[in-house]
Amino acid sequence: MMEAATSSRTLEGLRAACADETGELAEDLHIIVNVPEPLTGVPVRGEWKELKHAYRESGRSPLTAVVLTCDEEQMISGTVAALADDADRILIIDSGSTDRTLELARAAADGLVQLDIVHRPWQDDFAAQRNHAFEHVGEGWLLFVDADERLTEGDSGRIRRAVRAVDHVCPGVDLVLSPRVADSGGGDVYRGLHRLLRADSALRFRGRVHEQLFRADGSAPSAVDVDVEFTHSGYEPEVIERKGKKGRDGRLIDLCRREEPGNPTWAFYAAREVVADRMVAASAAAESFDDLVAAVNAYGREGATDYERQRQDEAFALLGELAFRTGDPERIERCLAVLNALGRTVEQTYFATLLESSQLVARLSQLVDRLDAEAEHGPRFGSRLTGQYAELRGLLALSCGRYHDVPDDYAQAVRLGTSESLERGLTDLRLMLARIARSGRSDLLPQHAPPRRSPAP
Repeated sequence: MMEAATSSRTLEGLRAACADETGELAEDLHIIVNVPEPLTGVPVRGEWKELKHAYRESGRSPLTAVVLTCDEEQMISGTVAALADDADRILIIDSGSTDRTLELARAAADGLVQLDIVHRPWQDDFAAQRNHAFEHVGEGWLLFVDADERLTEGDSGRIRRAVRAVDHVCPGVDLVLSPRVADSGGGDVYRGLHRLLRADSALRFRGRVHEQLFRADGSAPSAVDVDVEFTHSGYEPEVIERKGKKGRDGRLIDLCRREEPGNPTWAFYAAREVVADRMVAASAAAESFDDLVAAVNAYGREGATDYERQRQDEAFALLGELAFRTGDPERIERCLAVLNALGRTVEQTYFATLLESSQLVARLSQLVDRLDAEAEHGPRFGSRLTGQYAELRGLLALSCGRYHDVPDDYAQAVRLGTSESLERGLTDLRLMLARIARSGRSDLLPQHAPPRRSPAP
């Protein structure tokens, strides 16, 4: 194949140069799927041609997978076995398992990968547990894997390949690699999780819970995304209940808030715990909103670090959600004012539009009720107007989401010869649903119809 003409003396330039190339180095670099702006200009140690030819003889750094455990006997065997093709060593940091976790981990690693166990008492601090690994690993790379995460079978070996490629083209550069983590059962997919870094890095985890890597000054590391996926089962409801995760996380968040009262990150996490309860009362939402709205002003504070701003985008979105959950017009208006004052124009526009559209939908529903009231208590009218009444009512009901009302209105409008507009709307709706079904997303279609109301007058 023709050699790429593009200069490849930066990481991004190198990836561009090998975009259409084949061969071992090109294929391994293709595992890197995103290079953010701070890393595009990172220098590499040669042009594409020389790097490609030298790759076959390049060595590889040792890779240690770090797994925190405490009573993980249901998960640990699969977690350990799945790492065998990527890790040279698995380091388990156990905080007092009383079940068969350690026995099963040794059995899963036997004959596949070296496994070492370090005992460290739990001190209400996930970051401290993770950082303990740096005291036991002095070279190569560290891969942090939760005990309830399992490397996807089809991605086995890809972490080792990505690390080897990075070592070959930019040795010594202090960067982080971020695989995807997908909740089991088709849940959320998390990107940008900082899980893979050099053992001699100055980065360390911060935060008793929801811990992330930062430099000593609170700045965030530069990270590249890699096309590698782990499956996470820890958010399954039965797992959360069995391990008491909600209570534990809430307690750790409270500790963080007391230790770092000026850090809005912990107000965000406290509010997110409230929103996680989909049946949250309006009073609880109001209390959480008031708490978070006071905290988000810290994002505009001069000198705020990446550590303090790490969840700001999600915090502003959560603020709007809480405001609407309160159902309080004053809090909603206050939320819009705060978003506007802090320059969050996207969130402000979204929630302002949501407010206005909600008001419009409510008004349409009121118009349906007004038609019903007049039809029930007013004088009888001729069949033509009766049909037009039914058609208008059906159109309004369709527009405001009162779909269970529509069939009766449509039937009456058809019977009286006034169904043209309503039929056109229903035809468009049927065509749209058919397109969704043809696209293979029929799972998006409603499976159960709501109960029908009594026929309208």
